[in-house]
Amino acid sequence: MTHRYSKIKRILKRVYRKLIPVESSPWTSGLVEDICLINLIPPQKLISFFEDCIEKLEEVRGKGIGDYLEFGVFNGNSIGSMYFAAKKYNLNSIRLFGFDSFQGLPHGSENEDAGVWKAGFYACSFEKMQDCLRRRGIDPTEISFIHGWYEDTLTDKTAVKYQLINPGIIFVDCDTYSSAKKVLDFVKPLINKPCIICFDDWKLNNLDLAEMGEYQAYNEFLEANDHFISTEIRSYNRKSKTFILSPIFVERKLVTKKSKLAI
Repeated sequence: MTHRYSKIKRILKRVYRKLIPVESSPWTSGLVEDICLINLIPPQKLISFFEDCIEKLEEVRGKGIGDYLEFGVFNGNSIGSMYFAAKKYNLNSIRLFGFDSFQGLPHGSENEDAGVWKAGFYACSFEKMQDCLRRRGIDPTEISFIHGWYEDTLTDKTAVKYQLINPGIIFVDCDTYSSAKKVLDFVKPLINKPCIICFDDWKLNNLDLAEMGEYQAYNEFLEANDHFISTEIRSYNRKSKTFILSPIFVERKLVTKKSKLAI
């Protein structure tokens, strides 16, 4: 099952967004006085969201909720918020990974998703991102950062090197269709238990209505991999979407367990 909109739903969404547009990014509006303060999502709201994710995963998986993988780190707001959520729940064994080039969107981004992107959008240097984390009281060395373009870093070699065999929360914030597709291709063989997958820019620039961007990448992924079940859950803001993604064999085990309890 995919999450594609019906024709009627798409029409209704278009009408609604003309009345109340989806909020755009302050970065692309040119409001860049202090990159550490550019947070489209208030940090406390993200922390609360990640706390909810932890609780949901503990219900489904028990205490071992798996690793946190973030694709598109920018100034560290999201991964820093997950850091605080993990600390609150004393998840000392959880590992946080951030994948980013720290050079913004890659060359060629302007040629996809109806030309809404530009190469270099959302550029924040690795050093500046670390500074942003320190300003929140976070030691950057407690987080693993995989530095580089996705075609170079999202590889089997990386998965083996960091023993990425148990993702719990996957946070996709890399904007473009091609980058989101690379992420999904990378995480597909790693998922063997239910996990939570978040798409930060599902509705940004109305790309979902045009069937582009993260919307396109995820729906194509589900169509090509029918051994996964995707269930939408509440996300953290209007432009994002969040799902529980489960391998079917795990889903069947959970259903069987519930049936036995009912008996």
